[in-house]
Amino acid sequence: MVDAKTIQRRLERYADDADPLTRVSNRLALILAANQPFYPFYVFWLTGALDPLLALTFVSTPFFIAAPWVTKRFPAAGRLYFPVVGALNTFFCAYLFGSASGVELFLAPCLVIAALSCRAAERLALGIFVATLLAGFLFLHERFATPIGDPVQFQTLLPLNTYSAAVLTAMAAWMLSAGWTEGEVTPKT
Repeated sequence: MVDAKTIQRRLERYADDADPLTRVSNRLALILAANQPFYPFYVFWLTGALDPLLALTFVSTPFFIAAPWVTKRFPAAGRLYFPVVGALNTFFCAYLFGSASGVELFLAPCLVIAALSCRAAERLALGIFVATLLAGFLFLHERFATPIGDPVQFQTLLPLNTYSAAVLTAMAAWMLSAGWTEGEVTPKT
């Protein structure tokens, strides 16, 4: 039987990378993936109902779990992989739940993660990501006015999504700032 410490060591090894920013980005992706199964319970707690559409939020989970695998095989694009998946998931969930749900607020941590996890040599890729993300938001925002599910139910998600996006943004900024400090002082070889 595998105990919790063994699982933790395996996850740490899986997320590990010589680059401190990549390592932190990988850990954030795994934290987000681990949190996704609880989202329907949060919604149930707030609304008292479980909409079958909530199961669609799990579509992105394997992509978040794959972030460390991608960064090991494609180092140049790896650090932007996680925020790209996060942005695509955000747009998908905004389509499902509508703009009134506040799910588009998760674009903020996507921007923070992308901006703080990229090095100077990756500025062009970062600029393309930011421009695409902003264009996507400006183009798609009004088209999310009518959710697929119950609009009244999904409007009650605004406080949850506001809080969650703020916490993820703060956590990402905190963790990635430590990665910058570690990268400047003692990069792992």
